[in-house]
Amino acid sequence: MAAIAPTPSTPDTTRPPDHGDEGAAAWRRLLIWTVGVFTAVDVIFMALIPTIIPPLAISAVVVGIGLGLLRWLPRTGVVVLGAISLLVGIGGLGTAEHLAHPSSGLDFVHAAVALGGRLLAVVAAVQVLRAAAAAGARRLGAAAVVLTGVVLLVGTVASLASTGEEIESGDVEVAITEHDFPDHTVVDAGDTLFVDNQEPFRHTYTVEGTDLDVVIPASQGVRIPVDIAPGTYEVICDIPGHEEMRGTLEVR
Repeated sequence: MAAIAPTPSTPDTTRPPDHGDEGAAAWRRLLIWTVGVFTAVDVIFMALIPTIIPPLAISAVVVGIGLGLLRWLPRTGVVVLGAISLLVGIGGLGTAEHLAHPSSGLDFVHAAVALGGRLLAVVAAVQVLRAAAAAGARRLGAAAVVLTGVVLLVGTVASLASTGEEIESGDVEVAITEHDFPDHTVVDAGDTLFVDNQEPFRHTYTVEGTDLDVVIPASQGVRIPVDIAPGTYEVICDIPGHEEMRGTLEVR
């Protein structure tokens, strides 16, 4: 009886060659680079303020834990990195308003990198768990590099092109320094404040209980007429993360 030759197996051409372990590894690399970049940007941003922003500080710690877990518990590490990116990204949606103010370059770049990076990290974490194709990670990574370059260019050009107002004779000067307002400012009703933001961050000069709420771009000055009733008012910056900035305005 003649021996039956084994039928040669047919290669599976329906599955891309970069699926599986190779795909997961590519997405894992993208995840590591992404969380590393936005964590470094967060730390630099807090050092420049200088103020510890609790969600960003917690994110940095958890990212460090997640990166450590990748070596011993890879799947758990990926879940931790994806989860912290999602949670802090959702919590930081309020900072998206910085994207409308590219002239305040540091705020603009930080918001773009922090929010965009966390979105990319969530996508990468999901794709690691799916063992998706490596080609997708390469394309998305290249797009992220290009967009980051565009963000840096826009922020730099807008910052250099933006100019503020000049102080005029009779203005009462209020300087924003060291991430704070003067403790107490005294003006007469009808006077004009010249609020000089000497920091590389956008602030607001918000007088509580009134309609006086003015955006002060980074490293610029703005003249503000004081058309409010006599009294003593609390002054704040209503940008998230700037809650410690407080002073008083006395209108005579």
